[in-house]
Amino acid sequence: MDITTVDSPDFAASYWLNRGNGPKFLFMSRFRFLIFGLAVALSFAASASSAQAPSGSSGSVSKPKRTFDEAITAIQSKEPHSGSSFRLIRELHSSATWREDATGKGILFGLMRSGGFVILEVDNKGDHAISLHLVSQTVSGNPLVESNPVEGEISASLAQELITESADLIDVLLSTRIDASSLESKFDGSHFPESHDPDEDEAENLFAVPAAIENVGAEDGEIRELAALLGSIDTWPIRYAISTRIFPADAPRAIEAGVREFVSLSRQFTHGKKESLDVLHLLQDLKSVRSAEQLRNRVSTLGPLDTFLEQKLVTPDASMTSAANRSIATIPLSIGFYGSTDGLYGVMTSSGIIVGWKVSSGGALVVKRMGLARD
Repeated sequence: MDITTVDSPDFAASYWLNRGNGPKFLFMSRFRFLIFGLAVALSFAASASSAQAPSGSSGSVSKPKRTFDEAITAIQSKEPHSGSSFRLIRELHSSATWREDATGKGILFGLMRSGGFVILEVDNKGDHAISLHLVSQTVSGNPLVESNPVEGEISASLAQELITESADLIDVLLSTRIDASSLESKFDGSHFPESHDPDEDEAENLFAVPAAIENVGAEDGEIRELAALLGSIDTWPIRYAISTRIFPADAPRAIEAGVREFVSLSRQFTHGKKESLDVLHLLQDLKSVRSAEQLRNRVSTLGPLDTFLEQKLVTPDASMTSAANRSIATIPLSIGFYGSTDGLYGVMTSSGIIVGWKVSSGGALVVKRMGLARD
């Protein structure tokens, strides 16, 4: 039996969670982290294209979806596994819409076209997660397997919870206009995180507020509103990307298209106004805020920009492509434990968003930080 296997690079969160000083980025290039990070994390899509067995014509009918037992057999055929078991995390079912959109190659297209499984491999002796597997098949019916080892030691039950909670969070973030209060309640302490690193780029810590901004005299609600606006603007290219048909085949290219559209729409927004693109960029730099008046000026300018951008997005409910891609965007690519001191767990989905979690004193998972993937 021919099995297409794809080896992914290491989890991009290792840098994101242990970052060093980096250069400042201009307004149009602030999303390079995301585009380059996804190009690395999703390089298996291109690899799979060259490794797949020859497929039929674009009009050929795909083979019936594999069963869960057949998926496990495919994983074990790729590399013998002893002393481990497999748990079903998620089953994806194909649909007429997905099959219509699935005109490319790679694991994400395989999942759209033929359905498949997200499977967690667990060590039987220690009951901790070993690997995360995505299993589908090529048009010709050969198994298609993508495997990523779990970084660090995570219990099987916690790994399952991390994957589920991350998928739910990303689905909400990509499908609706951001509800600041609802989103903030998911963070540690039920408030957006503070940023203490003066060299940190906002795209690496979405919704974060510089600790010093609390000293400018603004009200907490105003600070929270500005943080939510910036988080919404930073994630706009991703939400645009999932409305395009190229997203499953080439997510970096789809998001790059989102960045171009973002810049184009920003130019439209500033046409005839005193604000320019450079001014909009400067207004997104929270570290430059020195007074409550400056903060309110940012809210009064970026608020209408955010509304303008949201109105240009394809409504998910009205777009089957967007709905299908949103489901694909929540698929986990990697999971790991990256903070022995802070107890920080990271989950990266195919959306290119990394969610950092910690277990609260009460035992519940809370978001510590969210960021855009980078190389």
